[in-house]
Amino acid sequence: MEEINEKGQTLAQFLANYDDSKYRHPSNTVDMILMTVTDKKLKLLLIKRKDHPFIHQWALPGGFIEFSEDMEEAVRRELSEETNITDHTYFRQLYTFGNADRDPRTRVITTMYLSMTPEENIKNTKAADDAQDAKWFTISKKVVESAEQNRTCILTLDDEKEVHMEYVIHDTAKHNYVETRSILSDNANAKLAADHIKGINMAMDMLQNRAASTGIMFNLLPEECTLRQMQDVYEAIIGHKTDTGNFRRDIRKMLKETGKKAKVSGKYAALYRFNPMYTYLEENL
Repeated sequence: MEEINEKGQTLAQFLANYDDSKYRHPSNTVDMILMTVTDKKLKLLLIKRKDHPFIHQWALPGGFIEFSEDMEEAVRRELSEETNITDHTYFRQLYTFGNADRDPRTRVITTMYLSMTPEENIKNTKAADDAQDAKWFTISKKVVESAEQNRTCILTLDDEKEVHMEYVIHDTAKHNYVETRSILSDNANAKLAADHIKGINMAMDMLQNRAASTGIMFNLLPEECTLRQMQDVYEAIIGHKTDTGNFRRDIRKMLKETGKKAKVSGKYAALYRFNPMYTYLEENL
């Protein structure tokens, strides 16, 4: 028997009488924090806006979700339309930002996605749609001061020619959470649009803290790669060198041997694949 509500309505009757104009509708967007590693540097893709709001400012690629479109469909469509990148790109929801005043056009709620792609996609990058330009910026986040209750970091974005964006990130421990504030540095000659620094900072924390332990960094690598390639990508993410012996010991538990080798600097090195099931294969005693 079909369920009815307190008014005696079936679902079909309820929907027939539902007034969707009762509440104002906010607009919903997706934004992509798309990263890669090339020349041992971590890179972030930004587009330069060619129209209001935030005209001529650097921003994350993204846009409005169409009414009949799933969110991940919107991610792929917007990335393709604004940057020409479509294949071999990983996505995961990072956070939803919805301050009432974050966009001057209307109430806009955005879901930001942490996205990663191998460096081979750099050659496909091309600005289109409402993007005036698209560039890969070298990104880094380094701790400059740390104490028991607070931490200060510098997050920089450079196109290595003329654009330099620099933010001072202050993390302060509260009762049971950490409050984060970002301030544009006087050293910067450009700034990010809207509240995009918040998502980028959050993405950097996730990537730096979980790059190796969760295997997320393998989305920045070819399907088959050497241990040296893995270490280069890991060091690009964390921003400093790491001990080779310890790194290789820890990373091997996540890998499958391919039985293949590649010639690197005149020597042959074994090729491996990431095993996404490795966490489920550990013995629980």
